Amino acid sequence: MLNQNVTIREVNTSDNFEEIYKLINETEKNFLDPTIKANISLGESPKYLKQQYCNSDSRCKGFVATDVNGNITAFMGIIPSNITKNGHIQYGILEENDELTKELLNRCSVVIQKQGGTKIFKFAFTKFGQVRNKEVSFYEKYGFESDEYSFVTMKLSLQDWMEPAHFDSSLIESSKNLDRKVIQEILKEDGEDAMADLFKNQFSISNRLDEVVLVLRDRQSQEIAGVAYYRVGLFNKDTKNESFEASAFGVHFRPKFNINTDEKRRFIQGSLKSMLELNIKQVITRLTLKNFDTFVILVKEGFNNEGLEQINTLRLYKNL
Repeated sequence: MLNQNVTIREVNTSDNFEEIYKLINETEKNFLDPTIKANISLGESPKYLKQQYCNSDSRCKGFVATDVNGNITAFMGIIPSNITKNGHIQYGILEENDELTKELLNRCSVVIQKQGGTKIFKFAFTKFGQVRNKEVSFYEKYGFESDEYSFVTMKLSLQDWMEPAHFDSSLIESSKNLDRKVIQEILKEDGEDAMADLFKNQFSISNRLDEVVLVLRDRQSQEIAGVAYYRVGLFNKDTKNESFEASAFGVHFRPKFNINTDEKRRFIQGSLKSMLELNIKQVITRLTLKNFDTFVILVKEGFNNEGLEQINTLRLYKNL
């Protein structure tokens, strides 16, 4: 039973978001391997959190637990999906408390249920290939289960990449004017709702100059059989290490076209070649191991997990 000295309420603009930010950050870090605690920063800025949970136009809801003195001892926020009716949580607590966690989860679950959703999610940080750790076990206590496949973050130095000679670019097109909603619908239709959400959050509705979209056409129907996308940014500006980098790189092949491995690799190579033409030095991607053949191709092209080994993620879900 919840302690009578604890009050749970919705966040408001007068709350100390520096403290909320600290709670989220420290709770996440407590789940991580101690060797990387000093080398990673988690969570958005306090200013961003306040805008996310207190803006009247936002669909996000946040709840805090306060003690008798009004001090915030726990926080949980629910961020509804832009693609489905479900949502994922952010969580921070001063001291582990089962009853308090259950009540916060209940508040967030009600938000999702009211909009017709059936699941809430939490992304747990994992090492590559890891299926169980402290964070996964923690959320399992509250009814969460793991997705079948985890996500891995990888990078490639294009300065080390060997461009294929006599590259065949047929059926690979730059589609900067392609409606972003078309890509979202393709991903959603193919059962990649997590990728669809990620794309929605990382790419604008309008076709910005720093966003690149490529498509692979099916040889017979000329329909879109594959799509690749990335964002271009200038890093280390005004320093000797200034360079263009590609982030949010994503590749998806539509299952209904049964694209063979050689064709998939050709499309990925075409995507990397387009980056070279833009003088991009490095690319980073986050992909699901559900599409293992894509992962294998990226490794063959030189992508690696070095320095990113312990910030891969496993999506946990709780049925409502």
